[in-house]
Amino acid sequence: MARSRLVWLIPLVAIGLFLSIALRQLWLPGFYYDEGFDLVPMMALLRGETPELLRGIGLQLGGLHLPLMKMDYLGSLTGYVTLPFLAVFGPGVVAARLQPITFSCVTIVLAFILARRWFGLRVAALTALLLAVNPSFIWFSRQGITVTSTMTVFSLGSLLALDVARARGKPRGALIVAGLLAGLGLWAKFVFLWWLALLGMIGLIWLVARGRSALMDRLRWACRALPWIALGFVLGAGPLIAYNLIGLSQGVGAPTINLLLGSLTGPTQYGLNNSAFLENLSKRLADFEVFLNGSYFWYNGVPYGNVYTLPWLLAAAVLVCALAARQPGGRKILAVLACILVYLPISSFTVSGLWATHIFVLLPLPQLIMAAAAVWLAEAVVPRLALAWRNAAVLGLAFALLALPFARDLWVSEQHHATLARTGGSGRFSDAIYTLADWLKARGAARPVALDWGIQANLEVVSGGAVRPTEAHFFSGDASDAFKAEVRGLLADPDRLYVVLWSGDATARGFAVFDHRAQFEALAREVGRTPREVFVASERGGLPVYVVLQAR
Repeated sequence: MARSRLVWLIPLVAIGLFLSIALRQLWLPGFYYDEGFDLVPMMALLRGETPELLRGIGLQLGGLHLPLMKMDYLGSLTGYVTLPFLAVFGPGVVAARLQPITFSCVTIVLAFILARRWFGLRVAALTALLLAVNPSFIWFSRQGITVTSTMTVFSLGSLLALDVARARGKPRGALIVAGLLAGLGLWAKFVFLWWLALLGMIGLIWLVARGRSALMDRLRWACRALPWIALGFVLGAGPLIAYNLIGLSQGVGAPTINLLLGSLTGPTQYGLNNSAFLENLSKRLADFEVFLNGSYFWYNGVPYGNVYTLPWLLAAAVLVCALAARQPGGRKILAVLACILVYLPISSFTVSGLWATHIFVLLPLPQLIMAAAAVWLAEAVVPRLALAWRNAAVLGLAFALLALPFARDLWVSEQHHATLARTGGSGRFSDAIYTLADWLKARGAARPVALDWGIQANLEVVSGGAVRPTEAHFFSGDASDAFKAEVRGLLADPDRLYVVLWSGDATARGFAVFDHRAQFEALAREVGRTPREVFVASERGGLPVYVVLQAR
């Protein structure tokens, strides 16, 4: 009993290592728009207000109007799971970033449990440690961009629940939980559909991996299990299903299905053409490499990366294929490898865009392959010794084999922290957002106008709701009639403040997304106002980021 309890020190050590990196300088880089995207509606709910509902579709519960989706492919789930953090810590950076970090701690535990069930304690220990120091895992968890950390809880959780159900016969509870987590993942973000495809592939491998008699037994088991999985799935994906059914009842169609079908025949809203499969696959492979080596985070200052991760993963894949036949978990490690190989091409099709964040759902599969390869190779070369000595020798050699990529991962995160301490982040990821929030709060400017994307949601969250900008950019840099009409109406108040992102000059590109500054100033002059800069929030290096305008 005592030994079994000591085993849990391993994931605790991994979590401690992860937190020692993830919690440092928690406010850096600056709070990004996407981090606040899900939280603004939740802050409205906490204030007792009705949040903005996508397409006017929500769930009425008593006097509350609850949002179901933030975008047609992105659910409101992350906002709801952040509510307890907002209630305890108050609206702000701490609550927003502690939520994804907490979910990533759960991911470390789930990764340890899965690896231990399939490949034993040594592989589980190394998997948890490799995951805990992976720069992409750490730095995406710190910012929680596009529901990354919840996805791995749902992906690993659904796989574990299915494995428990298989091992114990067919406990209905485990099957319902598996379906529930799979459904929640799909509601969280539609890209989770590709994880569901991987679960189906793993199930197919499990069905055909034995002889014919076993195949028939497993088919019967699957047929009895599917209704319970489906029940859980409908419960988990219920908000996504309801959103589309309400859309149908209101005559606007099923928005998510429409988005999916539209992506088959034309460009997505981000301009990606799914018919360009080879081009998209090349981008996805590049994303995979960037995610593995942790070099995505250019906005921290310098895009450091672990140059050893990809070569070691490729070598590990070859090793596990060579050693799988002699290992009890050989079939399972091949299934894990197949998941990665299948996910990359199928996820090249998307209803949105191709980003490295989409690789997050594969964690901890790369780490599991590297850990298994190291342990199996160590087992093959360590001579026969007394059991305790051999276990220690195998684990020591396996860790030595992984020491270089492990140490480099730690080095990468240290470089990020050191650079952030100097720069505070870059552009829209700059800590200039805090300077802007403080300046607006000090002047009682509760309702400024955001004339560009990348200002409203993050500013509202970091100000704790004291500053709640109105957006007026219409997701276009063109001066549309709607933009002109809204700005002319806003200009009636000479004290109103307008926030834009700096558009650059001859020395730097700037950070504007939908650059409306020149158009705004022209409209102001048309109605007899004189636009002027009243404040500039800059990076620590002096480069402007946010510019506050007034027209009197």
